[in-house]
Amino acid sequence: MSMRFDQDRKRIICRWEEPVKVVMNKKEGVINRSRMITVKVNDNGKLNSKDIRRHKKHPMFPYINRFNNMLNNYECFPQCEGQYKCAVCGEEHSVSPFFDTNTQSILWLCRDHLASSPSMDE
Repeated sequence: MSMRFDQDRKRIICRWEEPVKVVMNKKEGVINRSRMITVKVNDNGKLNSKDIRRHKKHPMFPYINRFNNMLNNYECFPQCEGQYKCAVCGEEHSVSPFFDTNTQSILWLCRDHLASSPSMDE
């Protein structure tokens, strides 16, 4: 699972993979299907009520809510620009908060290092 806050779109993006059974030519197999949920975040740091109603019963929603609460503790709304540096290269511009599943904490990553984070799904 990976989760990040897109400051341009003001959305929390949660991605994960699910195993799915497939049958081809009478042979069964399992593939990993990539899934995603996005939840809009208002300028005051609260999740959009329409998105809450839509996703509140989803098993990933508690993680999204927890990540949003962590971002609120960082006082990240309406914008975090210039306050934090990329954990990999030290870049100060265009960094986004990313939830690190290994340490259960927030990492700040620039756009170049967002896809190469060690915690991203492999």
